Amino acid sequence: MNTIFFTGNVGRDAEVRTVNGTDVCNFTVAVKQGFSRDAPTEWYRVAVWGSRGSSLAQYVTKGAKVAVCGELVIGSYEGKSQYEVRAHEVDPFCGGKREESTTAGDSNRDQRPVYGDDELDSDVPF
Repeated sequence: MNTIFFTGNVGRDAEVRTVNGTDVCNFTVAVKQGFSRDAPTEWYRVAVWGSRGSSLAQYVTKGAKVAVCGELVIGSYEGKSQYEVRAHEVDPFCGGKREESTTAGDSNRDQRPVYGDDELDSDVPF
C-alpha cells in the first residue's frame, strides 16, 4: 500500500454520493510544489467512504486548507498522471480548532484555525 500525507487547498466543494448503499465524499485538493510564483501544482482526487465522509462534507469547501492521509492510487488519463487518494484521515482544520465568533462583526472574518495555549510547550530546549 502506498500511504501519502499532504496538505493543500480544496479545489471544489465536496460532493456526497451513494455507491452500492454506501456514502462516498469526493473532492479535489491542490498541492503546490515549492514556494516560487511559478511552482507547479499537483492535483489529487480524494474519496472518503462511509459515514465519516458524509459528516465531513460540510467542512470541505472550495479554498479551505485540509490535511489528508490515505492510500495513493496512481493512474493515467490521456498521457497525464492521475492521483487518487482513498483517504483514511482528513482534517479540515489542519489540526487547529475553528474560532467561534460571538458578535455580529466577527461573523465576516476569515475562519482560520486557532491553537490553544495548551498545545504549546513552554519548555522548548533551544
